[in-house]
Amino acid sequence: MAVMALGFILMFLGLAFMGLPELNRVLKQHDRALWDSLLGSQASLLSSSDRMTLFTWTLGRGFENSENIDIQYAGLLAYKRATRVKYTILAGISLIIIGSVTALIGL
Repeated sequence: MAVMALGFILMFLGLAFMGLPELNRVLKQHDRALWDSLLGSQASLLSSSDRMTLFTWTLGRGFENSENIDIQYAGLLAYKRATRVKYTILAGISLIIIGSVTALIGL
């Protein structure tokens, strides 16, 4: 049960740090058209779908297609953070699965 609790904590920590506010700010400042297409004109930092869209775009290295060096640099920093967050979420899910299996077989 403790393994599952640790898994849920890791998963929720990963979800909490999924936002990429610096990349969001740089995109809004330097490439408004791309920002509008990714996040929409009514984007907010609290909207989970907007955070997920920017997160998956960053993991897909969409920032490399930009001609602006500031977006590329902020994207690279955000990519490193997004990769850590992705693996934190995956570790949490793995611990939840391991905890569930051990609870089912009675260890």
